[in-house]
Amino acid sequence: MGLSRAHILPAIVLVASATVVAQSSAPVPPAPVDPFAAILDASRTHEIVAISDPHGNVQSQAFLLSLIRDARFPAAVNDIVIETLSARYQDAIDRFVRGDDVARDALRKAWEDHTVPGTGAQVDETLRAVRAVNASLASDRQLRLIAGDPPIDWDNVRSREDHRRWIELRDTYPADLIRRQVLDRGRRALVVYGQGHLQRRQIVSNYDMSTWQAQTIVSLLERDAGARVFNVWTLLDRNAELPEVVASWRVPSLAIMQGTALGAADFGRYNRGLGDGTRFAVRDGQLIPLPREAWKTMRMEDQFNALLYLGAPSSMTDAPMPALLCQDATFVKTRLERLALFAPPFELDNFKKACGPVGRE
Repeated sequence: MGLSRAHILPAIVLVASATVVAQSSAPVPPAPVDPFAAILDASRTHEIVAISDPHGNVQSQAFLLSLIRDARFPAAVNDIVIETLSARYQDAIDRFVRGDDVARDALRKAWEDHTVPGTGAQVDETLRAVRAVNASLASDRQLRLIAGDPPIDWDNVRSREDHRRWIELRDTYPADLIRRQVLDRGRRALVVYGQGHLQRRQIVSNYDMSTWQAQTIVSLLERDAGARVFNVWTLLDRNAELPEVVASWRVPSLAIMQGTALGAADFGRYNRGLGDGTRFAVRDGQLIPLPREAWKTMRMEDQFNALLYLGAPSSMTDAPMPALLCQDATFVKTRLERLALFAPPFELDNFKKACGPVGRE
């Protein structure tokens, strides 16, 4: 089918605007737009669009569900790749989202038996949203939900070393999975992952990408000339400086970074990295902290294509731990054991607080 004039004119305007920006020496103010339309448009020109995984954030989860439920979404996207689902249970996921009867206990393993601490309650919502959308679609147009977390076998994880082997696959595994399941099949995917995995260059490594430890999903995918990635940074960090101009945007809004004042700003303004922001060099396989004066800068527009605003970071809220999970003795016991063995202490403390006296048993 040929393009109509209605489609051609906006394309010409966009190309012309991009040319003007490229030729301009001074960054221009960002132009916030409707994020749903912008992301869907990007999905038509990029094989991969990547946005932040909610990781318990209420506003991010609401945005993700609204995007999936948008009537235009199935025409732009084939697959949704989710961080907090274990690939070990891909068959159960496939059957569930296409409408088959799947035992709840079998499906729960997909979000409970992964390498990432968390409850999975939000992932359950996402699974059900995809299933509901698919119910109205022909079988050949249904969305596929792909589990991105390595297929860890918890029955054979006995030590920190056993667990570390799986953790070290948390960027290489999904990158290879996306190549095989999406790119090689000529499909398009929405990738929903923690924002650290979506950087083009790793801030924690001071943007040195010469080691395997520094690689991200996006850095690995973009090694392939045929993989066009459109990645979106969501303003969530309460400790990061909120650009003054952004505070007046409608909620939600999205702005392209290329050629703008926000895009020209140092990425460190948006993200401190891990913990207190310390950066590291990798020497002989060991992480060596770098002094502050050695830290490099990198423009935001070289890291991310767009900025998503869901409200002031100070207004962000986390989903409470579902009471039914806290009352599930098997779930609590397993979660406490795994967090105590393999997670940073603060994650164990957070779980205990969330589940109250039950979580401290």
